[in-house]
Amino acid sequence: MEAELVILRGIAKVMDEAVTVPNTNVKVGLDALLGLIPGVGDIGSAAVGAYILRAAARLNVPTVIIARMLMNLLIDAALGIVPFIGDFLDVLYKANAKNARLVVEAVENRGAATRGSWLKLIGAFTVFALIVGGGIVGTVFALKALWNAL
Repeated sequence: MEAELVILRGIAKVMDEAVTVPNTNVKVGLDALLGLIPGVGDIGSAAVGAYILRAAARLNVPTVIIARMLMNLLIDAALGIVPFIGDFLDVLYKANAKNARLVVEAVENRGAATRGSWLKLIGAFTVFALIVGGGIVGTVFALKALWNAL
């Protein structure tokens, strides 16, 4: 079990926090570089995220924690869809590091990890739904304005 946690911490570091950008506190990893490769990068990042999810399942992490991890990956994927800006946002979001921390906390604090997770999951889902809904509404208004301008 401890060996698995060491592997997860290592993956999180390599993917999200390998190098500090000079003159900043921003850490960047392989995930940001993979995101620059259209299609292939997103698939590679998703495969790493899936490995972390699988490790969480092997370590008997509670379902609510795994749901939060899935939400993190969903948000990360949604941010990555936006060209150029999505790559920058991906550097800031760090889904793999968040998910690795969730697994470690869940394993080290079996009971405490699940208590606050339900509210955090509901909150994350609500924010995600608002972002997606706002994007759809904004797109509709933009298309309508464009149509009226023609």
